[in-house]
Amino acid sequence: MSQSKWSSDEQALFDALHSLMSEHFAEVTPSSARAIFDEVLARRERSAAQESSGGWTGRIEKGVVSPVASTHQGGRVRADVEIVAESDDLIDSLLHQILEVGAVLVQLEHPPGLNEIVQVKLSFPRAHLEVEARARVVHQSARGTAIEVSGLSREDRVALQAIADDRRREIEEQAADESAPGVHDSFQDHHSGPAVQVADDPMRSFAPYGSRRSGVKRTMQTTGRRRFDMPDPDMDVVRSTQHSLESGLVTREFYGPAPPWFEPDGDPDRVEELAGERVLDILLQLSASGFTGAVTHRHGKEGRQLLFESGYIVEISSQPRTPGSELGPMLQAANRITKRQLAMAAAHADELGTTLARSLMELDILDPERIRHAISGRLTFLLREFCEEREGSLQVFDASSLPADFLPQPPLRVHVAVERIIYDRLVRGLSQCSAREREQTMAPELDTYPEVLVQERDRLERAVSAASQIRLVDKVLNGRRRLREVLTESALPPAETFAVVFALHRMGLLHFDRSLHQTVVRERLRENVTVKYLSVHKASYFEVLNVHWSSYSEVIEKAYHELQAQFDPQRVPAELEEEVHQRVREINERVEAAYAALAKRPTRHGYRTRIMPEYKLAHAVPLFLKQSELAERRGQWAEARDAVRRVLEIDPENAEGQRRLKRYEQIIDQGISPDPADTNQ
Repeated sequence: MSQSKWSSDEQALFDALHSLMSEHFAEVTPSSARAIFDEVLARRERSAAQESSGGWTGRIEKGVVSPVASTHQGGRVRADVEIVAESDDLIDSLLHQILEVGAVLVQLEHPPGLNEIVQVKLSFPRAHLEVEARARVVHQSARGTAIEVSGLSREDRVALQAIADDRRREIEEQAADESAPGVHDSFQDHHSGPAVQVADDPMRSFAPYGSRRSGVKRTMQTTGRRRFDMPDPDMDVVRSTQHSLESGLVTREFYGPAPPWFEPDGDPDRVEELAGERVLDILLQLSASGFTGAVTHRHGKEGRQLLFESGYIVEISSQPRTPGSELGPMLQAANRITKRQLAMAAAHADELGTTLARSLMELDILDPERIRHAISGRLTFLLREFCEEREGSLQVFDASSLPADFLPQPPLRVHVAVERIIYDRLVRGLSQCSAREREQTMAPELDTYPEVLVQERDRLERAVSAASQIRLVDKVLNGRRRLREVLTESALPPAETFAVVFALHRMGLLHFDRSLHQTVVRERLRENVTVKYLSVHKASYFEVLNVHWSSYSEVIEKAYHELQAQFDPQRVPAELEEEVHQRVREINERVEAAYAALAKRPTRHGYRTRIMPEYKLAHAVPLFLKQSELAERRGQWAEARDAVRRVLEIDPENAEGQRRLKRYEQIIDQGISPDPADTNQ
């Protein structure tokens, strides 16, 4: 543009700059001045871009973000997004938003809906790194779509942090080597990362608190393959709260704003009336489905609301408000904070309209990790209480019926696994069963094969935490051992083994496989039929019934009923071949014929004398009398009586046998002393 076409403002700016340089910067060369002016104009353009984006700096513009796929899952459309970071500015902005903020702000031509789960792919071509993670759309406005990326694995975070460290060293080296004006300021801009604006709504903040987290956390994976930090609950908070409630020492004072209670828009997606342990089944169903939304329990004038994210509990509130269920009194009861510190944090929270937990963190009363453990302990306690509900109704609302900011703010958003609380409750209850109750419960399943369901493996990892119980699940409950063998091989006490197995079965994480047992039974039946079939046609009636030829009526009766049950044609599985069915029918006919001949003593005696030589019958009588005498010396009165009854079966008129039988029956049935010198004889 020529000087003749300048506007009055542009001409005034030129005159001011020319006068200023002539008076104060006479030594600056024209080339240096041109470089300085270019840097000033570049900064002015960046500032204008920040203002146009509503204050969220480092926003990733469309062009580098593109929908790469649209797939249909569970009846909902999921938009996949790829972010390619090639330039220095984009790499710095993306790393800062992922590592420090936990969310990215992007411009999309067709943005997904609020609370939708999206698959985000982050590509860093210069570092030869690609990272994929599940994310959730948490905010939408004219500035862009905010996507919370909380599903990164620990390995991915380490890789991203390494790239950030390399970028920091690269910028520091440039700052040390270059001496041009403005370089140091540029380094400061890159090093600090783009400024992050706290959203207009105070309930939804993207402030970079993530860098303040510390300590070791367990990482669990949900059905939706989202990963969450799962801090262990502060059990002192749980126990102290329980003790305070039982002793009646719970404070009646309220501290800070109440936990949020949301009134969803529209009708509930589902309404359930509670009865028995129905509440456990509903919680397990919601967890298994990766539910995100709210569950409201109504019982009279009282109510509770549970907030879910991907199947995890993230908040529980009550209506009307009760101090005993809030974080502040629980922390004080557990001696984590003093009453004065609690009052300070409550005043701070009321003044700024934030939560008590965030005020405790910002006032440095408790570090973020300890607060997260305390929040987890609070949710654990409240969920334990909720599992005991037996009356009222539950209303289930999907996330679409709730405001965009219904989830607690990170980094103090804590996820509690429903399975862990229910599993601990069931194991504790089953461990207290009596031995008789355990036997009655296990009896129908002793020959089944307990096996953990493969599709429920991730939920199983949420439920079981004790190392000894994990070893039992991994090494023994694998579908290759019957339950009676599991009880034998388990390193745990029988009561605990029983509790673990049947708690997992009650939760639907383990099933008792009967197919293998039925296969074994069929093979044994086929083998027994073959062996029995080869002998029944050639054997005597005594051998058909599997008894000795000297057997009496009670022995014959017992053997007949056992064979009748074992070779009943009605009980043979239909899938066995016809030859097996035919053989069973023939065995059954032969058993019936044998029983008809041997059931009554006269016919049995006549059959015996026909098949047995007379000398064997005569020789057997003194042998059985000798057996009874030896058994009597050992004090085995039942065996002695059995031998004498076989003597009388062969020779009913044997006087010695009759005398001994009478004496043995008096000893066994009437309790008479066997010692002749005893006065009771």
